[in-house]
Formats: sequence, structure tokens, C-alpha cells
Amino acid sequence: MARLGAIAEGDTLAGARVLAIERRAPDAQITVGLADGAQIVFALGSQRGPFAALPALSYRATRVPFAAFAAVGAALAGALVGVWPLALPSWREAIDELGDDPRRALALASLLPSDPLAQPACIAPWTRLEYGQADQYGPCCSDFQTAPARGSLDPMSRWRAPAMRAFRRALASPGAPSTCRATCPRLIGRSDTLAGLVVRGGPPGFRANQIAVIDAILAGDDDPPATPLEVVFPATSYCNYDCLMCRFGVDGTLADELPDRFYDSLAPLLPGLGRLEALGGEPLASPVLRGVLAGPLWRAHPQLEVALTTNGSYLTPRELDRYRDVHFAHVTISLNAASAEIYAKINRGRPWARIRDHLDALLARRRVVGNPASVTYSLVILRDNLHELRAFAELAEADDVAVRFMLPMLDRNQQSILTDEPSMRAAADALGSIAARLRVRGKPTEAARVDGELGVLTARLERRIFRPLPDDLVPLRR
Repeated sequence: MARLGAIAEGDTLAGARVLAIERRAPDAQITVGLADGAQIVFALGSQRGPFAALPALSYRATRVPFAAFAAVGAALAGALVGVWPLALPSWREAIDELGDDPRRALALASLLPSDPLAQPACIAPWTRLEYGQADQYGPCCSDFQTAPARGSLDPMSRWRAPAMRAFRRALASPGAPSTCRATCPRLIGRSDTLAGLVVRGGPPGFRANQIAVIDAILAGDDDPPATPLEVVFPATSYCNYDCLMCRFGVDGTLADELPDRFYDSLAPLLPGLGRLEALGGEPLASPVLRGVLAGPLWRAHPQLEVALTTNGSYLTPRELDRYRDVHFAHVTISLNAASAEIYAKINRGRPWARIRDHLDALLARRRVVGNPASVTYSLVILRDNLHELRAFAELAEADDVAVRFMLPMLDRNQQSILTDEPSMRAAADALGSIAARLRVRGKPTEAARVDGELGVLTARLERRIFRPLPDDLVPLRR
């Protein structure tokens, strides 16, 4: 329960109830509920207000007449005399004060000055453990690691393995990290930094682990006592689609489906874990994963979120109802097209109309749950959908979802744009305008991701490199 001076959440002042108290630089915000249900947000900060006892107390614009809450403001001002100038909590205290509710969150950028937020260029080695295909592992996608580690180790052993420690040392050191390919869009776009980290409430162990993770990043610790905040894994390589650019539709198999014992092996991480992210193949083709999503794990660990990258074909309204206890941090839908015609040509799976029904059900769930950032539409930039990039961004904007663009790996079915200069320039032009639009809309994180892909394209065009990814032919700019 948050407190500010003599005031705590749940207190009653002049007939109004204190609903929420948030302290963050440079001020504090107190939300009160009036007897008629209206809410007033008071702010303690540098703006002068109408309350004589404490001029630093003002209120946010509201349609409620001032006379209806003047007495509440006066009582609040009287109770907070002596609190201003505000003694803000340390960032550690601020995280702990989030309490047990995972829905309460703070951007770390609101708690730390800009200097420590600027480095390292990527925090994934301290926050994320990713399983790849064939026993590969690391902090990120193996396509962007110079030498992916291998080994059938348990999660804690992988987390503390020499390979993970090498990533931490490399990212904590000046210069281009030797562990990372020069074409990594996360590094180029700086989309995975401390400045973008969001901390959340939850059980005490989870809050303590977030603090330990941040301490380790700030110290550049290569063997921290903290455990990962996120575990990423391929539930199965099988996919029920045969997308033009992806091999899983042909080569994937349920024979490599992760069994129940894999999920059991995560038990030591669960108290400090904030997210499980399932990839594929098509992750929801795994009966084991579907059983886990419909099971009791989420009630036992309320801070635990789920992220999925899926083609959406299994996300029927009935399946979504089975996952009613799951909080989806985000669901990324691999659409790869803005029209039914191009969708059918590229994805070669379920018809667009059926997927549109599934999207509508997912968006309806989002409205009920109240998590507006929980859905992302994703497109791999190919020769056959190059002309739809702007339309795809417009589709995402119309549905009020996030958008992601990715450059293709390899050149399956001769779909890579990276072998053709005109296609690369057309993609770069489209991505530049899309990133600009995202910034106008107040979406800096999405824009940074687009910048990462655009940066790879621009660097290759400057060097006149026309060949598929992955490679290390463009120096990383730090």
C-alpha cells in the first residue's frame, strides 16, 4: 500500500477515498474518488495550485466543478504540509512500493537519470534466456549471435554458463560486442536498453529479482545472483503453414515438441520470472503448451505473463476462453500481408477471413482485459509484400495494435529483398516514413524497432552489399 506523508491509499478525506498514490520524479500524483464516483487527480509538484495551505498542490483538468472537490483538496493540502519539497523514494524503494499487483508498473526511465540508462547497448544478457533449435541457447535469437552456445543444460546452468557470462562482459565493455553479429537490429535500433525497461509489481520475490537484475546491469556483473526475467523457447518446430520465407512448414515436426518436463524444469526460476515467451514453428500446435496455458500455473504465479509469436490459426474464441487465467504480455501475429490476396500467396495456410475472425476475438479479449499493448502485427519484408508495407502499418494503426517489421533470413523461394538494390531502397523509404509516423503517434519503442531494421538496410546499401542475411558484413555502429 503506497503512502505519502500522513496519507495512504484507502484513507478517507472530507468524504473522498484515496484510490492511488504514485511517486515519481519530479512530483507525486494522488487519485481520489468522490462520493458520486467521480475521480480527481491531484498533483504535488512545481505547478502552483489553489490550496493556500500547500500551494504546490494542484489538480489535473477535469469536468467536475471545483466546488465539488475543493474541500477534499483543502484536506489533502493540510495533511501534506511539510511533505514538499518531495522526498522521492530511491528506484529500489519505488519498485518495492509497487506491491503485489502485477498491473502496477513503472518505466525505469522515470526512476533513474539519463546517464546510467544509456549503457549497455543491450540488456538482454541480464534479463533474458532464449532456447533455440538443436540445444542452442543465449540471450537472443541465434541468428544474431556470432557463436551460439549449445548444450542440453538445465535452465539455471545455462543462465550461469560461460557463454552467457561472455555476452554480459561483451555488452558491458566499450566497443562492438564480439558476441553479437553486426547486423543485429536490437543493437542498431537500441530497442532493448535500460531506458525501455518497465518494472512491475508482484510477489516479493519477483520485485526483489527485478532489483537484483537492474543492480547487475548497472554494475556490469557477468555472474549476477539474479535470475532471468524472461525465458524464450520454441515449443515445437512444427507449423501448419508453409510460408514462402520459412522452412518450418516443410521441415518442422512435432517430434521435437518440448515435453512436460521442460516446463517443470523452470520451477527454480518461477519466483523471479516475469514472462514466458513461446516461439515455433507454430507454438500453439504443441498440445503440451496448450495444456500448460489452460493449467493452474498462472494462478500460482500472478506476475507471470505470456508472450506468443503465432500465425493465429489456433487462437479460436474457444481456445482463448481456455486461457482465461493467462495474462498475455503480448501476442505477435505473423500476418505478413495487408490484404487477403497477398496473405494467401505468402502464408499458404488458413484463409484470411478465418484469421480475421480470430483477430477480432483477440481484440475483444484485449478490450475486456484492458491491455492495449498486448497485440502486435508482424511482417517479414519480402519481394511479394514489399508494396504493402505502408498499408500494413495502416492496418495495425486501424486495429490499434503494435506493428513489427523484420528483414528476411536466407533467400527461400527467392523472396529476400536483400539481393536487389531497388527493393532495398523501396523498403528503406517505406520504413523511414513508418518510423516517423510511429513517433508522431507517440510510439517510440515501436519506432526504435523499425529503426533497427532500417539501419541494417541503410548500412548494406551504403556498402553495396546485396546478399541474404545472416552475415557480419556491416560494421556495428555504437
